[in-house]
Amino acid sequence: MRVKTDLKWDGDTIKLRGRKVVNKSVFETGLIVEGQAKVLAPIDTGRLSASISTQSNKQGTGGADSIAKPTKDGIVLVGTPVVYGPYMEFGTVKTDAQPFLRPALALAKGYVLTIVKKASKFIFAEYIK
Repeated sequence: MRVKTDLKWDGDTIKLRGRKVVNKSVFETGLIVEGQAKVLAPIDTGRLSASISTQSNKQGTGGADSIAKPTKDGIVLVGTPVVYGPYMEFGTVKTDAQPFLRPALALAKGYVLTIVKKASKFIFAEYIK
């Protein structure tokens, strides 16, 4: 006995939705890095912390004084346009490093799987039963 099934190829739709999952997940991870970096940034005047932003090629959190946007999908940049930002992050010959971006990234790595699962469930909701 044969069971007849109608199969429908949704490959192009799946690819498009997969890209959406990647873009959404990467941006949300960037937002976590940004938030943690703002908490960890050394504060003197508050300018460094306030300048930290997240940028993808389609959206971002920075204003006029912000980091550059990437040109491709699936890439998110988190950083600061403040000139002394790298000196605070890595230190100099005369001052010790006060890292804020690298520890923020390390913390955000623990959330990536949860973020991807959440985005996948939302974007692929009609395929998940």
